[in-house]
Amino acid sequence: MKQYRLTATRIYRVLSLIFYLSIAPLQAQRELTVATWGGAYENAQRIALFEPFEAETGIRIETQFYNGDQAILKSDSIPDVIDMTLDDALVACDENLLHKVDFGSMVSPSPAGVKAENDFIENSILPCGIAHLTYSNLIAYDDRAFPGAKPQLINDFFDLERFPGKRALYKEPSAILEWALMAEGVPLDQIYDLLSTDRGLRLAFRRLDSIRDQIVWWDNPKQPAAFLKAGKVVMASGYNGRFFDAQLQGDPINMIWDGQIIDRDVWAIPKAKEDLSEAVRKFIGFVTQTSKMAKLAEIIPYGPTRKSALKHIGLHPQKGIQMREHLPTASHHLDRALFRDANWYARTLKFRNQRFWDWFNAN
Repeated sequence: MKQYRLTATRIYRVLSLIFYLSIAPLQAQRELTVATWGGAYENAQRIALFEPFEAETGIRIETQFYNGDQAILKSDSIPDVIDMTLDDALVACDENLLHKVDFGSMVSPSPAGVKAENDFIENSILPCGIAHLTYSNLIAYDDRAFPGAKPQLINDFFDLERFPGKRALYKEPSAILEWALMAEGVPLDQIYDLLSTDRGLRLAFRRLDSIRDQIVWWDNPKQPAAFLKAGKVVMASGYNGRFFDAQLQGDPINMIWDGQIIDRDVWAIPKAKEDLSEAVRKFIGFVTQTSKMAKLAEIIPYGPTRKSALKHIGLHPQKGIQMREHLPTASHHLDRALFRDANWYARTLKFRNQRFWDWFNAN
């Protein structure tokens, strides 16, 4: 009898272990960690994407702040999914830090039945990710600082005589080199060719030298609007969605669309997560739906990369503003827009950084 009880106990333990191992993967998928950019953008994502996903799937979304530093892909707290700029995703893909999978297979057709590959704008479905929105890097100003003539052109950012005061810039060679050459009169279609030469870089840094003493550097996307509101600077570079949100809060901020630099953000999956889970696939499929992309653009004016989503963008839920008019890709914002060359950025990463920090640390 004693031997029978022992055998039964063993059997029970084995069965319990088998049961636990069988449900452990399911239990692990009750939560996903998504790395994103914080602030108004993350708030909009939570309303339009994360909370509806949680309600539909029962999988909870935890967010992790991401500031563009690829060290996150090699850290001890690697997210399940990451929202990256296009050039950062290209670099990480080349360094084998992201999963290469068929992202198109995770995406549903449009409501009209158009296949994903035909519904997304060109070059959105990538080997290591899927581009899901367009955003703009541009200059904004404090309206209180200029009671008379207002800055309207990218050249005005570099004109300390007509528009005196401190300027805030992102502390890395992103966008500032393009703006410097625009202010030098270089045609938009020649910007990246010229920046690929020593002459072009010297020209750009010479223009930046003209405002060096008036630059306040920022490293967190929430800072530009805060600096303008506090009167710490009179102009600042930043992202159109953040400035739009500040305007909704009543901050005296206006955007300069001349010289805006349009780029894309990409959903990517860190390779350090060895298994591509079903939860991650569900997440990618959910957040790239036409209706979800349109909903996000109704809250914050970042343009969806699905053509079908553009037609479904309606009014801002609180302010009743027609949000299509505020997208970076709205026709009245494109007169002097530059589409950021992500391949150039990925190809010149180390070179650009070295030249920038040499200039930054000089004198």
